[in-house]
This record gives sequence, C-alpha cells and structure tokens, in this order.
Amino acid sequence: MRNMREMSSMKPKSVKVSKLIKDCNDPLHLRVLNEPVSLEREITRSEISICGLVLAGLIAPPLDGQVQIISEPELTYLLSLPAEDARVVLGRVANSDAPCIIIVNCKQRFERIGNLAKGFPVPVIATDLGITQVVQYLCSYLEVELAPEEILNGTLVDVYGVGILLRGPSGIGKSECALDLVERGHRLVADDVVRAIAKPPGVLIGRSIEPLQNYVEVRGIGMIDVGSMFGIRAIRRQKRIEVEVNLRHLDAKVPDDRSGLDTGKTEILGITIPSVTVPLVPGKSISVIVEVIALSHTLRSYGYDPTAELGRRWMEQLKANARTSFEPRDME
Repeated sequence: MRNMREMSSMKPKSVKVSKLIKDCNDPLHLRVLNEPVSLEREITRSEISICGLVLAGLIAPPLDGQVQIISEPELTYLLSLPAEDARVVLGRVANSDAPCIIIVNCKQRFERIGNLAKGFPVPVIATDLGITQVVQYLCSYLEVELAPEEILNGTLVDVYGVGILLRGPSGIGKSECALDLVERGHRLVADDVVRAIAKPPGVLIGRSIEPLQNYVEVRGIGMIDVGSMFGIRAIRRQKRIEVEVNLRHLDAKVPDDRSGLDTGKTEILGITIPSVTVPLVPGKSISVIVEVIALSHTLRSYGYDPTAELGRRWMEQLKANARTSFEPRDME
C-alpha cells in the first residue's frame, strides 16, 4: 500500500443508464416504459439536452453520451398526434445514439407513452416530476459522477474546518501526524491513498477509497480503525482539499522561507491551492504547526495576511524614524 504510485484516471468516466436509474430512482420516481430494453448504454456528458428541436426535425439527432429530456410542451405535442405519426417523431431521438430519454410530467399518461415507446432501442424513462426538479438533480448527480479524479499519495485531515493534505516521502510521519491531530480533536478523512475529485467551479474534494476508509497505518503497530477507537467525531467521509502541507527532512543546503512572503502553490486536476513546505527536525511538533497553518489559511480567507500586516508596520516605523528620532513617550 505504501508503494502505491500516483495515477490519474486517464480513461473518460461514464455512468451506465442502469446505475443512473438505481441511484436516482427514489428522488426522481423513474420508470422504464419500453422494457425489455438494454440499460447498459453509457452517459459520458453531464449536460442535459431538451430535444424539442430534434423531435421537430429541425436539427440532427443528439450527440452520443448525453441524456435527452422531453418536457411538457413536447409531450403534449406527441400525444396530440396520431399514434403512427407520434412514433415517427419520437423515433428521431429513440433510434439515435442517445443513452436514454427521460420524459417529465407524465403523471397519469404512463400507459399512453409506454405504448408509443415500445420497441425502441433507447431506454425511455418517465417521471411524474417537473422539468426543473429533474434537470437540477440530474445535473448535480452527473457532475459528481463524471467529475475528473486522481489518486494521490498522502493523508487528508480536517483541521478547524480546513482540509489539509499532508504529503511527503514514505515513512516521514504523515499518518502519525494525522493520528496526533485526531487525538487533539480533529478529523481524519483519508490516510495514504486520497481520491481527489474536481467539482465545478474549481472545488477539489478528497475522499478515502472504500476499503481503507477510517483506517490509519502506523509503522510498527499496523492498521488502526480510527472510527472504532476515537468515535464517530474523529472521521469524515469527504472534505474539500484547501491547503497542501509538504513534509520533508531538514536540509541545510536548501534555504527555507521564513518570512512567508513567497506563498507556494500546487495544481491538482487543474485546480490551484496553497502549498506549504515544513522541514522536520527531532522534537518538532508537526501537529501544532499544521493547526497553525489551518488557522492562518482561515485568516487569509477573511482578508487578513499577518506577513503583509507586519510589512506595513515596519514601513510605518521606518517612515516615523525618518521624520524624527525623538518621541515624547520616551520621556519618563
């Protein structure tokens, strides 16, 4: 596990129609109208298309991998046509490469629509909900399921509400630092293997891979179930990754930034986050430093930069000294 390399999911992600129905059935009340039909078609795009112009024959059939929606006006138009004409119109989408068709506002018209949909190769799915609810839910669901992701070597912890990604060479103490932070009241998200997911707009979410969730590996001890040992308060299922903390051994040949003026950055899945490098020496309390980094990040998010504030004070002091060397407060 320690030697697991970082890798990126190069293959485009997809969601099978069967999975969409399983995951979204309860909130959206989905019913497949043209069974038996294959539900193995893959959705590869998070955009939702309302196919009114396709039904009217004004534009070409939809792109492969995109869910098609038939809304209330299109449905009313279909049901106003004779059955044979309605099948011809519906077939412009139902005979295409679209992964599925979802018809909204069906209500009491399931049987009539089902008769029109029989025999088409594209799954025709109906719901009694309106188009706003369906599109909003599906867009959110597909954005998460199809979001780019990458597997990172590191440890993710929630410190004072800030997602800290601990990184560094194997054996440097990332897991031990996370365990110390949990002991101090913070929360573990993932140890050793972090699944990073890019969610629009510019949000980086970190999760644990399922078999390792809640576990920390400590050298010399083995696997520790943090949830069982410290309770439910000590774990989180996922957390936004906001700061990267790189742990490294102290090297006298490599100068360290002690002023804080040079703020480091790192890019993960096209999203840039702050990066801090912490050199390690015996006796150094890394968990306290990580807590300070989290609090400092929170201050900066509110517009307060301690380094900039100190620079401003120095400039004011220099200007004051340039004017006069006498200050009344020096008198006793």
